[in-house]
Amino acid sequence: MQTDNYIVGLDIGTQYIKASALSLQDNNQMYTTMVESQGIGKNGVSDVKALGISIKKAITKLEVKISRGINSVFVSIQPEYAKLIDTEGSVILKGESVTAKDIDKAIDAAQLIELDSDEEIVDIIIPKYYVDETSYRTPLGVKGKCLEIKSQLVTAKKDYVESLYDAVAYAKLSIAGTGLGTEATASFLATKDDRVDGVFLVDTGANYTRVSLYKNDKIVDVDYIKLGGRNITKDISIVMKTSLLEAEEIKKGFSLDELTLDEDEHRYVEEIIKARILEIMNFVRKFCDRHAEDEKIRKVIIYGGGLCGFRNINKLYKNMLNRPTSFITSDIIRDDSVFSIQSGGLAYHIMNTIHFKAVVDEIVKSDNMYLNQTQSTPFSDDEFLKKFQKDHLLGENGNSYEDEDGEYLDEEIGITEKLSGWFSKVKNKFSNK
Repeated sequence: MQTDNYIVGLDIGTQYIKASALSLQDNNQMYTTMVESQGIGKNGVSDVKALGISIKKAITKLEVKISRGINSVFVSIQPEYAKLIDTEGSVILKGESVTAKDIDKAIDAAQLIELDSDEEIVDIIIPKYYVDETSYRTPLGVKGKCLEIKSQLVTAKKDYVESLYDAVAYAKLSIAGTGLGTEATASFLATKDDRVDGVFLVDTGANYTRVSLYKNDKIVDVDYIKLGGRNITKDISIVMKTSLLEAEEIKKGFSLDELTLDEDEHRYVEEIIKARILEIMNFVRKFCDRHAEDEKIRKVIIYGGGLCGFRNINKLYKNMLNRPTSFITSDIIRDDSVFSIQSGGLAYHIMNTIHFKAVVDEIVKSDNMYLNQTQSTPFSDDEFLKKFQKDHLLGENGNSYEDEDGEYLDEEIGITEKLSGWFSKVKNKFSNK
């Protein structure tokens, strides 16, 4: 009888699909896998079936790592698809102290707002709870008369969210919940003091660079630009008159300091890369300048593969931000490893956020039932999709598919040391820079 249960976070990027499983029984264990992404680009989901196949590949690899099946996932929502709305909710306490049901009622009250017809709620961010106007991070068991929350609702376009649900359904999975990627990242990389005093989080991806400001335990400002690592590849391809595949190899070779070009060509490639990095960081600087008058905001954390994939990023980057700047690179845990901050951060955030407790308990129950069912009468692809559409009230807009052959990428990592220890090492690394 299998007893391990996992929270699975899914980061659906335009270049990679990353999935992370965090053990509920032993949070020393987190496993991450990654595969190339298909069916999604700068303008959203273009091919639900292709995206579903990519998701299935990532989850299948993860299932092998944790030695059990996966039934449901939490999906990260990127800020360019989201909108933040400040809201409040309250409930009169009928018992002597705050219960989980009281928290649910306050959250329900906070969600009673009018939305545009093409939007839906995908997350709620609750920095603190208030019992009789006294703030608490965890109010369970606190005695009082009234529980209040001051929160941020996260909404996204329905067609985008439904396309993600359909793609996950093609992978024979269900979505247990969705969460804002920025909040997941902050749970990993920002200290409590950072989130109060202010910290800029910069996500440098393949096609996007996203910037967020956290201050006073909430997301204050968000912006993005459609520039990232792939633009550097295209620049190299155009200037050096080579294919995109060859340009990508040149970029990777430069990143690893293994570029086999003569001195002039090497300098040429470096100048091409620097020019695009300068453009991207100018965008980040302009964002930071919006809040230049706030002297408490003293930290910038830049992460992701788009720029941080360069091991010598500190040499390529000229500090224009006038603040201490840390780069989170792929060798932060060990050389040549890949760690997904967003999918892993989402799993960690879900496990450690009290208003997700009921959802997590339900996952444990449904996962155990699912494992028993799959041992006897598994659903066919077509049966699963129809059941999913019926359960989630979605129209039948997809057919069953046959999986396609394809090799998985080699980049993957299983983390065995304590997450808390890892967080401490990362944050100490930041503070020492």
